[in-house]
Parts: sequence; C-alpha cells; structure tokens
Amino acid sequence: MTVEYRNATLEDVVALSLTMRQGDIDEVAASNGISPYEALLLGYEVSDATSVFEDGKVVAMYGCAGAGDGIGSPWLLGSDRLAHLKKELLTRPIKWLEEKNKEYPLLVNYVDARNKVAIRWLRFLGFTFIRKIEKYGVGRKPFYEFVRISSHV
Repeated sequence: MTVEYRNATLEDVVALSLTMRQGDIDEVAASNGISPYEALLLGYEVSDATSVFEDGKVVAMYGCAGAGDGIGSPWLLGSDRLAHLKKELLTRPIKWLEEKNKEYPLLVNYVDARNKVAIRWLRFLGFTFIRKIEKYGVGRKPFYEFVRISSHV
C-alpha cells in the first residue's frame, strides 16, 4: 500500500465525490443540504485542501478554512477506504493539526452526532466536544460542536 499526500485538485474533488462514505454524505446533507461534490468543492475553494491517495486513488480530502480572529474550521471528508489507513493517519494529520492550531489558536467545527467514526477520530486528535445541538443545519439533526484550543497562545 502506497499512501501519498498532495495539494488537492478539481479532479480530486470529482473523484472523491463519487466514492464518499455514507456517514460523510449524510453529514453534509444534514448540515448544509449539499451534495458530496458541492461540499468538497467548497472545502477546496475556501481552504488549503490536501488530498490523500492510497495506491493512486483519492481516499480523502482535508483542510482548514480561516474564520477570522484566529479561528479556523478544520474539515475532512473521505471514502470507506480511509479506514484502511489507520496507521498512516496517526502521524501526519496530527503534525498538520498542530501547525494549523498555531496558525489558528481556536479550531472549531460541527460533526453529525450519527457520524461515530468521525467522532472517535476527532477525540483521538484531541478535540473537545463542548455542546450538542439537537436541531442543527438544514436537516435539523443532532450535531456536536467541537473545539481544539492551542497551547501556544
């Protein structure tokens, strides 16, 4: 298995939108009422998006959008193949996240309460869940707000 990271392209947006895992599809639909393609395109346009490849196929895309006043909004969307990269995802994303947390002392976003895989991953990365919003987004589904505050402040 060969894992590669590189700056995301529009081709990556299209390819990943066709293979996005169901939990992420449900999350973007419930939060913003948008398709996988629209969610990935938005992330690509507003952040420094990175694509993750396994054996030449895009399996995930992630980034962090600036929200002003030292606040960043990290995101990651992936395919089911992302689960096969557990060992690889224990090192590089943590270093990236630490750098982003220096750039943005407060990282904040929301996750669908049904998205158990994402919730476990966010906890592992050191995010704190600060509240549950029972009727979040256009789908009016339960979401958790999560944060990570830099120790470099």
